[in-house]
Amino acid sequence: MCEKNQMNTLQKTQVVTQIISAAGLLCTLGLYYLQLRTMSKQLEAMRQGTDAQHILSLMSFIESDEMRAAREVVYTKLHRKPFHEWTESELQAASRVCSSLSTTGMVLKSGIVPIEPVLEGLEPTIRGFYQILEPFIREMRKPENGGPQYGIGFDWLYNRIDGAGATERHTRSLRRAHHGLDIWARFKRRTAGRSHVC
Repeated sequence: MCEKNQMNTLQKTQVVTQIISAAGLLCTLGLYYLQLRTMSKQLEAMRQGTDAQHILSLMSFIESDEMRAAREVVYTKLHRKPFHEWTESELQAASRVCSSLSTTGMVLKSGIVPIEPVLEGLEPTIRGFYQILEPFIREMRKPENGGPQYGIGFDWLYNRIDGAGATERHTRSLRRAHHGLDIWARFKRRTAGRSHVC
């Protein structure tokens, strides 16, 4: 009888110990989970901070005094002037603008900096400058000048904007077409309803 009581007590002790161990394991796993979530949030915050730093660095490069002066020359003088009449100083300004936008394109293409925030603010600028500088870029791509790789990052930037614009226009036209089909369908239903009444 005493042995049975000892066995029951021993079994109960083992069960209680196993329950305590399981509860301890669950608590440990819960703490690990909370630590992982906290670390994940910290990493995301660090990534966003790094993205912001990269964007600011890129924007300060684009907005430097030298680049701003070159853009002003291109925008105010060259957009109305035939390419063969550009002066040496105007060609240098065109070269600076092409180089800065090409560098911007290569940085964005590499994925170091997120594309959307930069393109959002620069879309009209990139489009306008590409159209003004296109004859200069064609000239610089001749083998005796810069070669076919000249301004390739600028091309990439422009194509990203142009592709996004084309997609947007296509989406709008699909919406309009769908809206037109809805109106046409309603008109046909009303007309069909009237013909049944007669």
